[in-house]
Amino acid sequence: GNHAWAGTGRLACGGGAGPATDAAAAPSSPPAPPPGSATATFVASDTNFPNPDRGFYGSAGDDFVSAFDPTAVQTAFARGQRLVLAPVSLAAWRSSDLPADFLSTLAARFAALRSAGMKATLLFAYDFSGSGQDASAAQIARHLQQLQPVLAANADVVAYMRAGFIGAWGEWHTSQSGNSCGDGSIAIPCAAADANRAVVRDALLANVPATTQLAFRYPDDLRRWYPDGDAPANVGMDDDCFLAGPSDSGTYTDPGQRAYIQTLTRQASFGGQTCDNAETPIRGSCADILSEGALYHLAWLDGNYAASVLAGWQGGGCLDRVAATMGYRIRLDRVSHAPAVARGATLAVDIDLRNVGWSRMFVHRALVVALRRRSTGETFGAAGGDLAALPAQATASSRITVDVPVPATAAPGDYDLFVSAPDVFPAARGDVRFSVRFANADQPGAGQAWDASTATIGSGTTVNVE
Repeated sequence: GNHAWAGTGRLACGGGAGPATDAAAAPSSPPAPPPGSATATFVASDTNFPNPDRGFYGSAGDDFVSAFDPTAVQTAFARGQRLVLAPVSLAAWRSSDLPADFLSTLAARFAALRSAGMKATLLFAYDFSGSGQDASAAQIARHLQQLQPVLAANADVVAYMRAGFIGAWGEWHTSQSGNSCGDGSIAIPCAAADANRAVVRDALLANVPATTQLAFRYPDDLRRWYPDGDAPANVGMDDDCFLAGPSDSGTYTDPGQRAYIQTLTRQASFGGQTCDNAETPIRGSCADILSEGALYHLAWLDGNYAASVLAGWQGGGCLDRVAATMGYRIRLDRVSHAPAVARGATLAVDIDLRNVGWSRMFVHRALVVALRRRSTGETFGAAGGDLAALPAQATASSRITVDVPVPATAAPGDYDLFVSAPDVFPAARGDVRFSVRFANADQPGAGQAWDASTATIGSGTTVNVE
């Protein structure tokens, strides 16, 4: 609920990434709890639990502002999706400012998403067709300046934003305003087009919240801008033809780009859609997606397209596994702490856990430990650690220690311990739909069960407050 949790935590990352991503040092688990500790271990679950900021995405309608579809959003939520594509056409303002009523309607749409328990992968474009009638780089930069306050005010529900704006479908090709060269674009030297692309990149970085992952379309741009891989933390990639042919339908123009993106996305986001109408052969088998989902740290993907590829995963028996593993997947392994604590003292709670998902978490999110008195329900707690610091595809636990100050006024007695991971944003923090559900099975007999009404799981341990 609405508690003001105190305290800070400590993170000791022992859990190295699995063989699909890094040839890192062999992972080592945290040390065993001291003798006499109150300790409980958790059981892992393979269930595809819906979780915010990750996974297959649904639809918010053909246009997020002018044709918002609340029924489609509700359908996606009921399907277990927690993201929707939010496309926004700016065709009416290729050479003018965005009007105030457009900006206020956009804000209202974000409010509707929030109330539906959903977040967006956002896409602005001037032309949702193949002709690429976009705007100049200067006009795009101006529009981003106008969008900045709305994006900042709604950062909690914009998990991903495609770079957008440029060219056909906002996909950074076929620009008629000098923002791309070749491939049906207006005739312009590539150096001039690259300079315009950099203007748009800078405007995106200046006006989109740092907590929103920016998905750029082409690895060629990313490698030119950040040859050493030192991109800003929110710069990732959007692949609109993932798994299609040797080049993902023109996405990768040389083999080194694949290795570059596989490295970049150890920290940054990777998402998009598959496609079956372009380059072949389609790498559409379960073996393909389970391998490449891990290699590229896949975090978000179209849940409606391409239907034949998704049907292949369904037929191959891996669709649920893909849905469960995409993005982060936080699994609790063990909780330990002293069996008793004095009032006015601090209880150190060691939580061993790991991220077994394909990608890391992209926004800071603390663990919350709550102590609840058995006889009266009196509750206090603290927050600590950062789930975003956990390595993805972990093969061993990391340890987060949450230090829980025990109020001097706390009533003596036995307190049960609960763990949760609410949203960091104030607008979403109190809404259990934006809390993380851990990848653990209920063990009611051991005091470990997920409580959907509070988005907490019982640890099965007890501490006596003296």
